[in-house]
Amino acid sequence: MIAVIAIYLQTCLIELNGYKRLQNQYQGFLQTPQLHFTIEELPYQSLEIIQSPKELSENFVMPHPIRLGQRMEAFMEVAISDEYEILAKNLQIIHNKRTLGEFDFIMQAKDFENPIHLEMVYKFYFLRPEFGGSWIDQLQGPNSKDHLKLKIQKLQSHQFPLLYRSEAQAYLDKLGLKAQNIQQVINFKAQIFIPHNYESNRLNSSFSKAVVGYFYKLNELEILDLNGNLFYIPYKNDWVAQPENTEHFESFKNFQQKISVILDEQRSVLFWLYSAETDEIYRHFASWW
Repeated sequence: MIAVIAIYLQTCLIELNGYKRLQNQYQGFLQTPQLHFTIEELPYQSLEIIQSPKELSENFVMPHPIRLGQRMEAFMEVAISDEYEILAKNLQIIHNKRTLGEFDFIMQAKDFENPIHLEMVYKFYFLRPEFGGSWIDQLQGPNSKDHLKLKIQKLQSHQFPLLYRSEAQAYLDKLGLKAQNIQQVINFKAQIFIPHNYESNRLNSSFSKAVVGYFYKLNELEILDLNGNLFYIPYKNDWVAQPENTEHFESFKNFQQKISVILDEQRSVLFWLYSAETDEIYRHFASWW
């Protein structure tokens, strides 16, 4: 029995990290919009990637097991490879056996301009208008633990200032770099989901391009039980991918049974909805709270 389970898990791993699946995820990564901030909101320039490989190389291997955010870093490494030489990736700054932080990417433009420290972020957010305040105050992670405002504060108070700490210079010396010569930039990608009854004309232009779907509470999912609607709950690694046709689409009844179990565990989850009326596939979230 143990051997059978091991073979099954290995088969799942091959499928989840198969080239076609990874390619779909990479395309979704490239197509995910950036959030842009004013100087007052976040005083660092956004990195615009002008030219990226359109496909992963056939020998691309996704490390396993890694978190979803680390998968996005692997895709970013490919995305910037046409324009930049990567000098260091996930460079941890350790002092007295304590990790002070890390730099996502230290890189050099291939036209030999100043080196760059890139912090990349990939997030899923719900718009919570009831919070009030600015649009930054209203974006919260699907499980109510992650807030855009707190992420921005951490970037400004810790991640970017780390470059100028004396402990970091020893690591930069090994790369032949000086902190004062390094430009710091950000690439902040996000998928934003809004309340299903929210009026789209109220969206702030700062994040409207990143809105990809709605979120529903368990008792609100019933409104999707319409003739011709089919549902699919993708693996978390596929959350970044563009929705596509799958033989695993199923009826609302089966979908509701499965998603209720997940929500009972206090985990919000992304799902795809196929509408026969429009012949399109949509991406939405179900919220446990």
